[in-house]
Amino acid sequence: MSKPPKPEHYLSKYKELIITTIICLFLTGIYDSINNQTAEIKRWYELMINIRAEQKIQGVDLETIKESIESFQAKTDQELTKHEQRIQSLERGSK
Repeated sequence: MSKPPKPEHYLSKYKELIITTIICLFLTGIYDSINNQTAEIKRWYELMINIRAEQKIQGVDLETIKESIESFQAKTDQELTKHEQRIQSLERGSK
């Protein structure tokens, strides 16, 4: 009967394969970590772009509202001035 090979025999025979496999697994872990970080950075970047776009839209909306209020105030002032002039002319006419 032949003796079964010792574990040392397998280790020495497949030493390069085992080391290469461990290195590949290590590099795969690093690669996955970098990919995850890159995806996270991309999500944050897209979030920041959306926040900036939303701020621009809100800024435009505020500017439009401000212009609308100023326009309404100018029209109201003109109407008020016209009414005051009418009241004054009526008061002068009744004296």
